[in-house]
Amino acid sequence: MYDIKWIREHPDVFDRGLKRRGLEPLSKKLVSLDEKRRAAITKFEQAQARRNAASKEIGDAKKTKDEAKAGKLMAEVAELKTSLPAMEEEQKTLAAELDKELAQIPNIPLDDVPDGADASGNVEHHVFGKERDYAF
Repeated sequence: MYDIKWIREHPDVFDRGLKRRGLEPLSKKLVSLDEKRRAAITKFEQAQARRNAASKEIGDAKKTKDEAKAGKLMAEVAELKTSLPAMEEEQKTLAAELDKELAQIPNIPLDDVPDGADASGNVEHHVFGKERDYAF
């Protein structure tokens, strides 16, 4: 399976290799999906950080006996606790979709592999010995 980081860094090489295999370029689609996944991860992590910060602020507000602020912060934390599972599910769904896409892509040929229309264009470098039947 391909590393999306490598595809982000080498989209032209990746697409050129796919073209040699007779496939359409995929780097833009994959990078776009990865950007959505990364945005979902960032959104989730920021919401977690805000929940943690608000939880600490609740303690500070209670120490200073600012019940209005504490109530407002508790409502914010409760809202974040209910929205975090959906955010986590979104990032997991996008990651699974990206992994599925990456797993379906065949290997691209090395630069020194000649192009050919079919197997008759293959260059034979060596032949291994005849396979033997082994009884177990």
